[in-house]
Amino acid sequence: MEKKKPIVELELYLIRHGQSRGNVGYDKKELTPQEQHDPILTEKGVKQAQLAGKHLSDIDFDRVYSSGLLRAVRTATEILKEQPSEKPLYIFPHLAEAGLSAEYETTLEIIHQTNEKAILSPELDPETPLLIPSDNKDDAGLFKRAGFILEHLRENFNNGERLALVSHAAFLTFIVFSIMGFTTETPFYDINFANTGITRVIFYKKGTNPYGDVVFDYINNTEHLSDI
Repeated sequence: MEKKKPIVELELYLIRHGQSRGNVGYDKKELTPQEQHDPILTEKGVKQAQLAGKHLSDIDFDRVYSSGLLRAVRTATEILKEQPSEKPLYIFPHLAEAGLSAEYETTLEIIHQTNEKAILSPELDPETPLLIPSDNKDDAGLFKRAGFILEHLRENFNNGERLALVSHAAFLTFIVFSIMGFTTETPFYDINFANTGITRVIFYKKGTNPYGDVVFDYINNTEHLSDI
């Protein structure tokens, strides 16, 4: 019997943003009203993002996506700076962190202060708000949002594309668990995603890979941070 050759349909690189002011001890009085909802990267966080960009520089991403929150936008921007060619940043609002307040909204004008080439992902309804809020206790809603992202990407990319998704620790857990087939009925675990930790997931054409149609090559890889 002829052995089938594994056919890669999609490679996903899931990346947490760099360290933000919300990840370290701070007094809320030190933050602007905007930063209380959307803290920016610290100096260390910018360095982490730059190192992640260098680490991933040999991967020519077909697209780099980010949530509309500035800590993710800045991280994605540093990754894009190291790409072989200039590319826009695609904002995918559903990548926003779990527990984001519906009180906070952003605009492309705000995002363009960090990346002037950022655009809303063109496959989405142009009326989609740039941030999708959620209750961080609504596991069903978060699984649904993660499922929407994965379904969208699998429908639109199945020819070996490489995509980077820059998101947030809590919500990345729901993306990973959705890929694993977990539901709200599954005993819940957690993944301690580090700042700029990288997870690589490979989706194969059904039945072509003897080790499964979905393979996690690595989860939360931080080797690029060894010097800081």
